[in-house]
Amino acid sequence: MAVVAAGLLGCNDLENCGSTSVDITRTDGGLYRCVTSEDCPRTSRVSVCVTDVSSERECVRCDETRCVRLIPESCQ
Repeated sequence: MAVVAAGLLGCNDLENCGSTSVDITRTDGGLYRCVTSEDCPRTSRVSVCVTDVSSERECVRCDETRCVRLIPESCQ
């Protein structure tokens, strides 16, 4: 999986300083494509991102027809 972007937005009340966006890839290396975030594969512990604000937990979303994982970054 390739790191697509890292955003530092300043520390919020959840003590997150942004998130890293990582493409979700298939076993053959291809990208998972989507129309909505619900189309993206995820485990039971990973939710669908509901806002564009960095969340406290990892989530998945559809970003320009490709599935990505958003991984929160600690402010430490």
